Amino acid sequence: MTDTLDCLAFPATEPPFPEALGVAERIEAGVFRARFGETAENLRSYYAAHLPQTRIVLVRAGGWAGMMRLGLPGPLASLSLEDAGAPPFGVDLRAELAGAAPVVFLDVLTTAVRRRFRNRRVFEQMLRAAADVAAEHGCTHVIAMVDRRVLVYLRRRRLACTVHSGWHRYYGSPATGVVSVGTAELRRWLDRADQASR
Repeated sequence: MTDTLDCLAFPATEPPFPEALGVAERIEAGVFRARFGETAENLRSYYAAHLPQTRIVLVRAGGWAGMMRLGLPGPLASLSLEDAGAPPFGVDLRAELAGAAPVVFLDVLTTAVRRRFRNRRVFEQMLRAAADVAAEHGCTHVIAMVDRRVLVYLRRRRLACTVHSGWHRYYGSPATGVVSVGTAELRRWLDRADQASR
């Protein structure tokens, strides 16, 4: 991998170059097919109605390395909020995170990094893009349905995220939980990671 990381974050309905969405979908489908048995057609059908409320993150590191699909606040309910509230999870994230200020969620719908590019820098670059999108849209929290292996990685890296549920089978993952992190906390964690790498 080269030392240079380039990151694009763009509306799914307005890609910055004609094949940008296709590149992201190919990375996503390749990873999700290998790890969870999900096909490109399945993924496209899950997220088609939400495309107008979707931001895509693409990272290049000597080749297209990874992608993230982010669900913005808007007229359609967040997919993670819907799934978190349904059995077997049964979590009311809005109630659990309610405080004096309104709660606004950025939903990390998918994250996929091609095997040869999997490293801390690529993942952190995508999380940095997610934090930027969250701030741009006034999101107070970033939420996701997270495979337990991802949570182990995040905790090893000392990101203070909250698990709101037990672990359940979810699509192809044998153990998924409902997770949140405050946008401000995510930004502080990214800043500390930047300082540590200097």
